Amino acid sequence: VFQNLIANAVKFSDGGQPTVLVRAEPEGEHRVRVSVEDSGIGIAPEQADRIFRPFHRLHGDDRYEGSGIGLAICRRVVEAHGGRIWAEPRQQGGTAFRLTLPLATG
Repeated sequence: VFQNLIANAVKFSDGGQPTVLVRAEPEGEHRVRVSVEDSGIGIAPEQADRIFRPFHRLHGDDRYEGSGIGLAICRRVVEAHGGRIWAEPRQQGGTAFRLTLPLATG
């Protein structure tokens, strides 16, 4: 999941120097919230949920390589572990991917 999010941040940096911030913090007593924020080309708010659909691509095949399956796999993996993943456009540009996961017990 993290490899895909970070690779996307670099791929969609639009040729500039990519900036990626990864942060984890507790969310209540039983969950962790992880953010992967980038300074890339960003996404429109109305596309924020669609990008997790299998084979959904925001850009034509000629501009950025990829199959459109990476974020769909991320969502399935996170949900299989009892979590949630979503994307938000950043006000200063780029995208923030957020996910929550239950903390391990035992």
